[in-house]
Amino acid sequence: MIVALALFAAAIVLGFAAPRWLARLAMPGRNPRVALAAWVSTQVLFVFALVGGPLAVATRPGLRVSQLPLPASCVRAARDAGMVPWLPYVETALWMIAGALVGRIFLVVTRAYRRHRRDTAAHLNLIRILGEAGSSGKNEVVWLRDTACAAYSVGGRNGTVVASEGLKALDPLERRAVLDHEHAHIRGRHHMLVMISRALGTALPFVPLCRLGATWVKVLVEPAADNRAADSCGHEAVRGALLRCARTPEPATRDALSDNVLDARLRWLDPAPRPGRSRRALTYPAALTVSAFPALVTGGSVIGIVAASCLTV
Repeated sequence: MIVALALFAAAIVLGFAAPRWLARLAMPGRNPRVALAAWVSTQVLFVFALVGGPLAVATRPGLRVSQLPLPASCVRAARDAGMVPWLPYVETALWMIAGALVGRIFLVVTRAYRRHRRDTAAHLNLIRILGEAGSSGKNEVVWLRDTACAAYSVGGRNGTVVASEGLKALDPLERRAVLDHEHAHIRGRHHMLVMISRALGTALPFVPLCRLGATWVKVLVEPAADNRAADSCGHEAVRGALLRCARTPEPATRDALSDNVLDARLRWLDPAPRPGRSRRALTYPAALTVSAFPALVTGGSVIGIVAASCLTV
C-alpha cells in the first residue's frame, strides 16, 4: 500500500505541477533538446507511475517479503492488527481511478498509433507517385515539382523527406541545413513523439502535463531539429534557410502565427557557447534528472509521512 500511495502521489505531482518547471526549460538560450527530452520523459514517468500504482495494489509486494524496512513492516503490522479498517477502501479507490486512467490512455494511444501508421503509409504512397525519388544521407528524399522553398518529413520505419524543387535556389549549405533539419526529425522519432503526446492530451485533457505537453512537444521538436542542423551546418546556414524560405510572393499566405513561430525559432538560434562532448553526453541524463527528481522527492515524502504516522500511533 505504501508503494501505491507513493506512486499515486508522484503521478499527481508530475501531472499537475510538472508544467510549471518544465516551461522554464523551454526558453531561448537553453538547449531545446534538453527541454524536449524533459517533457517527454516526464510524460513517460507519469504513465509509469499510474501503471505502477494498480500493480502495487494488486500484487502487494510487501506481503511476500519477510524482512521489510521499518515503514513497510509498521504498515503491515497495522493492517494485520486491524488498526486501519479503511485501508481496503483506499486501495480499491486507488486501483479503480488509476486503472481507469491507464485503460483510457492505452485505448486512445493505440487507436492514434494505428491511425498514424495508416495515414503515413497512404501519404508516402501518394508522394512517391507524384514526386521524383532521390537520396540524402540515410533517408529517401522525394522532390516535388514546385517553386516553393519548403520541405517536410514523414516518419516511420522508412522515414522520408519531401522537398520542393524551390530548395535548389538556396545556397548548398543552406539547402543541406534544411534537409538535415528534416533528417533530425526522422532520427529523433519526432513524429511519433508528437503523435503520442497529442494522444495523451486527448486521453487526459484535464491533466495539465498531458494537455500542455501536446503543444510543447509539437513546438520543441522544431528548435531541437534546428539545433541538430546547426551542429552540422552552422547557425548561420540554418538562420539563412529559415529567412529565405519564409519569404513568399503571396503575402496573403502569411499570418501573425507563422511570423511568431519564425521569430521564436530564430531566437533559439542565437549564438551560444557550444557545449563540449562531455556536456552533450549528459544532455539526456540531465533531462531525466529534472523529470524524476520531483517524483522521487514526492514518493519519499509520502513514505516518510506514512512511517511517521504509523510509528507515532
